[in-house]
Amino acid sequence: MAFWTGQRRIFAWSLTLALVVLTIAQAAVPVALNLWSQRLFDALEQRDFTNLLHETGVAVMIILANMLVMTAHLRAKRRLQVEWRGDLTGRILDQWMIRGRDYRVQRQGGLDNPDGRIAEDVRVATETTVELGHSLLYCVLLLLSFTQILWGLSGTIALEVGGWALALPGYLVWIAVCYAGVGAAVAAWLGQPLTRAANLRHAKEADFRFGLASVRESGSTIPLQAIDSARPKVERQFHELIGAWTRQTRALAHLITFSSSWTVLSQAAPILVAAPRFIAGTITLGVLMQIAQAFQQMTQALAWPIENMQRLAEARASFTRVTQLHGWLVESQPDPLGRPIVEVDRIEIVERIEAEVTLIATPIPAVASLHQHPARLH
Repeated sequence: MAFWTGQRRIFAWSLTLALVVLTIAQAAVPVALNLWSQRLFDALEQRDFTNLLHETGVAVMIILANMLVMTAHLRAKRRLQVEWRGDLTGRILDQWMIRGRDYRVQRQGGLDNPDGRIAEDVRVATETTVELGHSLLYCVLLLLSFTQILWGLSGTIALEVGGWALALPGYLVWIAVCYAGVGAAVAAWLGQPLTRAANLRHAKEADFRFGLASVRESGSTIPLQAIDSARPKVERQFHELIGAWTRQTRALAHLITFSSSWTVLSQAAPILVAAPRFIAGTITLGVLMQIAQAFQQMTQALAWPIENMQRLAEARASFTRVTQLHGWLVESQPDPLGRPIVEVDRIEIVERIEAEVTLIATPIPAVASLHQHPARLH
């Protein structure tokens, strides 16, 4: 969180505040649509053409407002993502690329794929965290708004339990809470393997990229035979990557199987629950549709953990890898001889020169055979 406490904290908090304000405006759009749908369906039920034209104009205004809010929100969100990523990347680079520390990381094997962690895991951690933070705030705002709407539309239902008469106000709210609670519990149980699978996949992706980069970088300093011998290792890394991908797919498939059916059921459940009141004539068609939309919005807000289980797992895995890199860099000891980075670089250059001299001194079999059997002119 150094981005919000460092030298640019005023800029960081300004971006965050702008994103929060735009998220509130974004959440106001579904509420306006819910109120608008009630008036629209009431006008249709009453066959009131004048009100229908009026509500058409209101719909146009809601659409225009939504366009402006969504565009401004996208710009603010992406600016916050890239600024946070740049700040975190710069801080890690400041720790990684001093006094030959990057050289020691590669030579001592203290941590795997530091370049992949900086390039990919920092990106996933920052971008996904902003996305999840925005979606969580958005769902909380929807939950507060539509809970109030659904509570007012539910009325009070009379229940008899063991000879006792009970009055349950806002019964549709309690049904929505129970419905979403059961779904979240089942999804949490099915999504447990996702974090481990996502972490494993990120590690294997980084290993594969690092293996390819090592072959490319060493291509100019090692014999061709050694490059050919590196192919089995790269192929093994790719097969391990496929295995990690398959494991993540299996865990994700279990979650999708449940969440997809649960989402479809949430669209039909509120209409079925509120239909008896409409048939009895106690509510209008507009109120029925408003109840259905409010119920669906509320259950979707409560289902935030279900829909974001995979992204939470990926963000957690990336944050773990970035935290490990940062911790290793902080705890890593300086050069034991206190040599500056220039000397460490000089050592690496000498090693490369020695490797090139060895390569030049090594005879190429094809050329050697030509010297042993010179061509004869006939």
